[in-house]
Amino acid sequence: MKSRFLFPSKARFLGLFLFLAGIAFFIYSQNSSNQIFVWYNLRPTAQSFTDAARDECFDDEIQLFLTLSGLILLAFSKETVEDEHIVQLRSDSLQWAVYINYIVFAVVIFASYGLSFLMFTMYNVLTLLVFFIIRFRWKIYLLNRGLTTEVKEAIQS
Repeated sequence: MKSRFLFPSKARFLGLFLFLAGIAFFIYSQNSSNQIFVWYNLRPTAQSFTDAARDECFDDEIQLFLTLSGLILLAFSKETVEDEHIVQLRSDSLQWAVYINYIVFAVVIFASYGLSFLMFTMYNVLTLLVFFIIRFRWKIYLLNRGLTTEVKEAIQS
């Protein structure tokens, strides 16, 4: 992945904040009957578009936006040292995540029906990024652990 398409490395912290805010907002809204982002009495032009005067709650959209934007920033932020090996790990992790995501999706197509399938399809937007982040971070962890082991062995000898 070319570095020009990646966010700065400090964007990872903003991504983590947005992701956690989206998840916390989701948990709060699932356990509470309060609606936070409600647009009461839509304007007449919007009412004619929807064919009814109604109130609209945007909690779900904001939760999904916060979570998705946080995951994108987490997934596509540069490492502090972005060399060819990291680029290769990133590319391999993305390919692996696409394979796993669509295997899971293919299984769900046959195992789920109706509204549960629709809900999974909505969450499937996020699973590709989640699989990528987990795989990439795991590979970075293994790389760093291997490097620290080599450094310790070099110091001891």
